[in-house]
Amino acid sequence: MRSTKILSTLFGCLILFGFLSVQSIQSTANEKPSNDINSTKPDLDGRQVAMSSPPPLYELELTSLSGEIYLNPKYIGKINSIRTLDRNHLLGEKVKIEARTLTDRWRKLNIPSSSSGAFGLVVSGREGIIKLTLPQAPSPMSGSGTLRSISNLFVEFGSLHATLTFPTLNILEPSKYEIGVLDTVNNTFVNGDIIALKNNQAAVIFERLSSSVVNKDGMIRISLRKSDGTFINSDIPAWGYNIVVSETDTGVPAPITADVFGLPDDAEIKFNFVSLSGQIINPSTKTLTVGEINKGVQISTITTKIEGPQPITVTVTKLK
Repeated sequence: MRSTKILSTLFGCLILFGFLSVQSIQSTANEKPSNDINSTKPDLDGRQVAMSSPPPLYELELTSLSGEIYLNPKYIGKINSIRTLDRNHLLGEKVKIEARTLTDRWRKLNIPSSSSGAFGLVVSGREGIIKLTLPQAPSPMSGSGTLRSISNLFVEFGSLHATLTFPTLNILEPSKYEIGVLDTVNNTFVNGDIIALKNNQAAVIFERLSSSVVNKDGMIRISLRKSDGTFINSDIPAWGYNIVVSETDTGVPAPITADVFGLPDDAEIKFNFVSLSGQIINPSTKTLTVGEINKGVQISTITTKIEGPQPITVTVTKLK
């Protein structure tokens, strides 16, 4: 499995949290956040006018785009338009899909049969854009209970994005459904958000997770609370890593190390770094076993000419 991610770090012995699952991800809910207002500029009269950033994009996968789909108002807001998407990810024309606002403010889409054959839908709203697509390369369902993932879980840098399936339910009040993952250190659940909900699946997102959500056996426990207060639980395979950049000054090489959990000591991990402008990361590629990594073996060094936050682009691959 391989994942590429840009890390933003300050030189000062920072730990960068990230996690990867064993296989490539098909059930992601990739968030591309933006600030509400990021700059100002003078208008023709010299007054300062706020410049708004575009709304964030959330990419979700559902195994079916037919019937009723419920969207969390936190991530979509008032819906402005809905467009179809083909397999080349090209936008089609606007489509007329019934969209209702429920009493709990969730948005309910009724997808007609004429649109259910589309590869994807792009729903644009005031608070965000939700891109719904079908899995391009479905993998076997992952999990040990009735709550299952449509692919192996992918948790990176404190964030978990997944699409979970469960037995068919009658959805009346979507806001009463809740999702959580178990933190094994204090034996409590950390709440996440459900972005999209159907009668048999949910696209979810978690932020600021610690490595202790993955137990020593490489499993993560996820729990869905239904509107009647009962729960559906499942243990799903996952693994993770932390990247550590030691304190240094500009122009002085800083060692890069890591910590891997949820995998056996003989598993091999390959790191590929890309040096950005003003940076030198050497070596750019390194393969180590989990045992070597967790003993503190240095992966690489980074030398920068730029003060302040440092983006690090890294691709991490589990070889065996």
